[in-house]
Amino acid sequence: MSKRVLAVLSLAMSFGLSLAACEQQTSPSVAYTSPGWYLERPRLILARGPEIFAGPFSYDQCEVERLKFDPPTAQRLLCTRVLTKPGPFGPY
Repeated sequence: MSKRVLAVLSLAMSFGLSLAACEQQTSPSVAYTSPGWYLERPRLILARGPEIFAGPFSYDQCEVERLKFDPPTAQRLLCTRVLTKPGPFGPY
């Protein structure tokens, strides 16, 4: 019984760590490299900040990148102009 519990806990921890690694790569403070237009998906809970997919671009390049996604996803993505490095909650 204890081996099963340990296996489940280790699996859950490794899954949680992998999610944390993915989250860290798309946070605004990590994804920001220079001023420009960034392709992002806003989140309903502002405390988590937006999820940044790519950037920096010119506005036209950002729109082209946005339209490469499937239509339902492309409608939820925004091209946002970021001039300074955002805080942990995004540029808002």
